[in-house]
Amino acid sequence: MQAIRVLALVIAASCHPPVTVLGPVPTGIQMDVSFIGSARQEGRAVGSAGSNRAAEYIVQLYKSLSLPGAFRASCGVSAAACGDGFYQPFTRPNAKNAKNIGVIIEGSDPLVRGEYIVVGAHYDHVGRSATLSLDPEKNDEIRPGADDNASGTAAVMELGRRLAAHPPRRSVVLVHFDAEELGLVGSSVFVAAPPVVRARIKFMLNLDMVGRLRDGGLEIDKSTLVFDDPPLLAVVDSAANALNIRHTFTKDIEGRSDHANFRQSDISAIAFFTGFHRDYHRATDVVAKLDVRGIGKVADVAEAVVRFAANRK
Repeated sequence: MQAIRVLALVIAASCHPPVTVLGPVPTGIQMDVSFIGSARQEGRAVGSAGSNRAAEYIVQLYKSLSLPGAFRASCGVSAAACGDGFYQPFTRPNAKNAKNIGVIIEGSDPLVRGEYIVVGAHYDHVGRSATLSLDPEKNDEIRPGADDNASGTAAVMELGRRLAAHPPRRSVVLVHFDAEELGLVGSSVFVAAPPVVRARIKFMLNLDMVGRLRDGGLEIDKSTLVFDDPPLLAVVDSAANALNIRHTFTKDIEGRSDHANFRQSDISAIAFFTGFHRDYHRATDVVAKLDVRGIGKVADVAEAVVRFAANRK
């Protein structure tokens, strides 16, 4: 959905009751979740071949949009490992051969393009690990992680398509974190060594498990806002109402996903989440159970929020 249509929906929501419109399944999102959440990627465990295939797929999409890698300036002597600046490689005791993925969409306004909005989602999952899963009796079986978090990954990629076509005033960093399942490791690495000046990051939106909108509606975690931000939350509310999305604002998800690391660095953040379910961290979290139209609607709300944050005075 183009930005102008999203904004029109937000305006209309204040005047008329919401109307449910079932549009076509978003083909880009369908392709992305089908690849990333496929059993072929073997659950995208950190450093695995499946994780590498998913990472290459994500980077190819951004290359097709002519978006530059976010980490070009920080690669230094490790430029080859950074893959033209798309990767932020790291290794920790519990996360070997991991890598964040990032691109920058340059803002359209020279006065504020040196300020940044970050949109993130983790792309890793638990692979075949019985230890990290909730169905350990299945031993070596693949946990595909279609909702957790191929869904959020695909939503960020969709935002990449939209924002690249019509950039907002401020610049936007799109980042896919690795090793979230091992303790929010990738986002902690990113916050400790961001590709842009940390003080110029004005806001962060996290998308984690947004593939089951039909089941539980949309939860918006505002516990990680540094200060009250009624105008931004009003945009979330209006956009969700315009799209007939049942939604709630919560303060009980803090620390469970990557936006928590941004709050700890005094960067205001919120997160979108469509709820836990019986397939969470199990072999049954498969693409066939996703609400792909719903992911598109979550991306609509996310686009409205990002454009508001990136364009406001």
